[in-house]
Amino acid sequence: MRNGTLAARLRHCAELDQEVAKVPNKAAADVDRWMRVAAENQRLLWDVLGVHGWPGHSLVGTQGSADAALIAQHATEDRKLQRFALARLIEAVDAGDALPAHIAYLTDRIHLHAGVPIRYGTQYDRNERGQYRLLPVEEPGTLDERRLALGLEPLHVFEGRLGELHAGQDILEERA
Repeated sequence: MRNGTLAARLRHCAELDQEVAKVPNKAAADVDRWMRVAAENQRLLWDVLGVHGWPGHSLVGTQGSADAALIAQHATEDRKLQRFALARLIEAVDAGDALPAHIAYLTDRIHLHAGVPIRYGTQYDRNERGQYRLLPVEEPGTLDERRLALGLEPLHVFEGRLGELHAGQDILEERA
């Protein structure tokens, strides 16, 4: 049964997360607010996962499930939460109750923080010129196969759209 109240809470938490993430050159007060928002979001997600498992489409709708995925990805101060959430997310995907693409993003975020190559090519950083640089990928020759298996477009298509969003600016670092 759909839980509109929980979906609204997840939406609110995801919006706060994005709001504090967009503050440039964070002052100490901004960092404190960001840390409070992150801690509150992590507490909520732990509670939700403990009571409901992954908040899938049947419980909170497509947007609510996407909001939970964003909160899990950004739970950088709680790696245990990220791993626990990933296990619950995989269960929900296997049951047809969540999008497989969320597995790719959360897996890559976990790999990023573990200091190992990402698996699905979803994470970038920026070089000194402000260009996006794809983080090191495990087995690059089969990257697009893995992406497609989880419902992601091939990397060159994604990067083409990224360039279009930035009005054709030279925003991608050339790969060797």
